[in-house]
Amino acid sequence: MGKFFFIALLVLGLPALTIGGWVMLANMEPGAVGSPAHAGAVSNGRPQDCTTVNLAAKARGTAEYVLLLEKGTIVRGTFDANGGFGRVDIMMRLMSPNNEELLVTARESSYDFVLQAKVPGGYTFIFDNRYSLITAKAIGLYYCLPNSGTP
Repeated sequence: MGKFFFIALLVLGLPALTIGGWVMLANMEPGAVGSPAHAGAVSNGRPQDCTTVNLAAKARGTAEYVLLLEKGTIVRGTFDANGGFGRVDIMMRLMSPNNEELLVTARESSYDFVLQAKVPGGYTFIFDNRYSLITAKAIGLYYCLPNSGTP
């Protein structure tokens, strides 16, 4: 009886543990990133003009953030991603209020950008983690709305 129990545990238990572990990893919240290490360069020495937004993209999922801008507003920003095993990366798409794709990054762990709003409205940052089968990613989006008219 003991030998049968041991074999049943190996045959049924180990695959169940493995699958259960994958499911648990895919649904874990990855935590927060906070302000990126190079935030000072993005802020041009004016951190009071900047905001940090912490987002989480589950495995095989996306995370979105909408930023309302007036026409002509210049946004300087960056994102950092954490989570996963080995290579930590995520894709970012930036969509205009007219649903026009303004920027698509490769899979990156961080990326700096500058945007000038052509029309007023909500600009959507979409962080795409759909290619990651197991791990969620934490994203720190750091952006600055300077009062000056230069990027």
